[in-house]
Amino acid sequence: MNASANGNGNGSRSQRRSGRGGTTTTTSHTGIKLREYGEYKELFYNLTLRELRSKYKRSVIGWGWSMINPLANMAVYTIVFAVLLEIHPPVGVPSRLDNYALMLLAAMLPWNFFQGSIMESMGALLGNQNLIQKTYFPREMIPGATVASKMVSHLIEMGLLLVVILGFGNWRALIYVPLVILTMAVIAAFALGLSLLFSIGNVFYRDIQHFSNIFFFIWMFLTPIAYPYYILAGGLNSPTGSLASPKIVHLLGHAFNLGSLFKINPMTDAVLVFQSFMYDGALPGSTYVAKFANSVPVPAATVNGKLVAAHNVVDYTHLVIHSAVSWIDFGYLLVWAVVSLVVGLWVFRKYEARLPEEL
Repeated sequence: MNASANGNGNGSRSQRRSGRGGTTTTTSHTGIKLREYGEYKELFYNLTLRELRSKYKRSVIGWGWSMINPLANMAVYTIVFAVLLEIHPPVGVPSRLDNYALMLLAAMLPWNFFQGSIMESMGALLGNQNLIQKTYFPREMIPGATVASKMVSHLIEMGLLLVVILGFGNWRALIYVPLVILTMAVIAAFALGLSLLFSIGNVFYRDIQHFSNIFFFIWMFLTPIAYPYYILAGGLNSPTGSLASPKIVHLLGHAFNLGSLFKINPMTDAVLVFQSFMYDGALPGSTYVAKFANSVPVPAATVNGKLVAAHNVVDYTHLVIHSAVSWIDFGYLLVWAVVSLVVGLWVFRKYEARLPEEL
């Protein structure tokens, strides 16, 4: 490790200082050094494996908790939103799925991966204090290992969700598995960037960990996870097949579609992309023509001298339904992920030389 500790390449600066605990190696460096990451790939693998093994250590159910927790949340949200508040899920186009629990899980699992990666990464540097103070290695590998371990759990959860969705007849979701994995990678990059920021910030200001609980609670409800997006932006409602009107808000003398305002939040696009692939079985930005049953009221009338009472008839009409998310939205999410990763890595490297002292 001496070669790495002495700082190979330009833009590196290493310091060695002695104390009661022995010699501590610190470093600060700029630039992306893929070669250096390659040298420490075994360490990264071991850190990730340790995270996975310690997560459910001495637990009887073990990895079963990775599904029990989201299923418990699903049950609570289903009772509150679908049963008590009578919020109907959107009709999947063209999958024709009409199931609140599946709509919820398609959005909740990516959100849990994103939030869990950041929240668990915040204490990762503090939990590896001895390792950081004794030897040099790229310290960003510590929060990176946390995100990687969460990614493994997320892959398992999404795999189980895919099996359930296929069981409900949406075979189109199988086609988009490669795009689902690609979107997972984008969310992982977004989460890693914020994990670097939150983890390094938490070393200097411990209030960040307490603030983050409130921050992510608010962020979650500003993301259409527990409620369908059509409530904000309008769209196909179920079970009637009618089109809901968008919610309009007035700010500074201008009228805005509430759905458009929520699109400022990049995680809105993230969950809508997952719902498009898994729930709708469609590509972002696609337009489909599908048949939906509409109940049309017919007033009482006299036909051939006979009185026909008022009644409803089912009218099968062709409705052109536009996707709630487009490839432009996916690009917006990708920009956020790249910027988050670049900024997070820059800030982390700027202050990582002070980690042994602050810890």
